[in-house]
Amino acid sequence: MEKNHSRPSSEDAARRLLILRHVAASVVIAPVLEISGQWSAEEREKFQRSSEAQYRQFWQGLRDVGLWPHLSPLEKAHAACTIMTMTEQQVINATWRIEAAQMLAWALGMLPQLPPYDARVSFDFLEQVPTDGLNAFIGSARLREESEIDAARETAEFWHWRSRTRELIERGEPFPDEEDLKTAGLRCYDDVVRISASNGVQEGLIPKCIDEDFPAKGKAYRDLSEEEWSEVTSITVERHFALNWLCGYAPGNRWDETPTDT
Repeated sequence: MEKNHSRPSSEDAARRLLILRHVAASVVIAPVLEISGQWSAEEREKFQRSSEAQYRQFWQGLRDVGLWPHLSPLEKAHAACTIMTMTEQQVINATWRIEAAQMLAWALGMLPQLPPYDARVSFDFLEQVPTDGLNAFIGSARLREESEIDAARETAEFWHWRSRTRELIERGEPFPDEEDLKTAGLRCYDDVVRISASNGVQEGLIPKCIDEDFPAKGKAYRDLSEEEWSEVTSITVERHFALNWLCGYAPGNRWDETPTDT
C-alpha cells in the first residue's frame, strides 16, 4: 500500500470531522424504524413528509457554511436519504463513523488520548464537536505531529491485522505449509499471534499481553465472543480508516477510496 504524495491539511481534517459529526448525528433517530411498521398508511406518509423536511433542514447547515462540496460521493448519497428511505447498512455505517470522528478529533488535539481499542465511543462525544463558528474552527485547526499520527496509524493497522487473523482462523483457512515458517516455529495462525503480540508489547503497539494475545475486554482476543469481536473490529476498522486517510493513503485524499490493507 502506497501513500499519496501529500496528506490532508489541518483544514481538511477539521472539515472532515464536522462532516462526520453530521453523518453520525443523522441516524440518532434510527430506532423509530422499529415501530414504523405498526403505523397506518396515513401515519407513515405524514412521517415521511416530516422526515424529508427535517433532513433537508439538517443538511442545509453544511451548505450554509460551504461544507457541502467536501462531502464524499457516499456521504452525499446518504444525505439524499431520510430515516425512512436509507438502508439498514447505511444506518450501521453512519453510526460507526463516530469512531472515525473521534480519531480525527484526537489528531486535531481536541482529545488528550484515545480510549483503548475495546472501548466504544459514546454518542455524547459529538457534543465536543462545535456546531457554531465552524469557519473559525476550521481556520484555527492544527494537527498533531506527523510522527505521532503515524504511530497511531501503525497501532490501528496492528489491531486490524489481529481481527483479520482471527477471521482466517474462524473460516478454517489452512495455514501456509511453508518450510521457512516451520523452521521459525510457526505451525498455525495462533503461533503467529503469540509472537506478534509479544513483539507488539515491546514496540509499544499494545499495552500488554493476556495469555500471549492482544488484551481485549479483560481477556485474550481469541476468547472474545462473536459480539465482542464484532464490536472491537468495527472500532478498529474506523480508526484504521481515518488514520490511513490522515497519513495520505487515499488516492487524491478521497475519503471513500481510503484503503485499509494490513
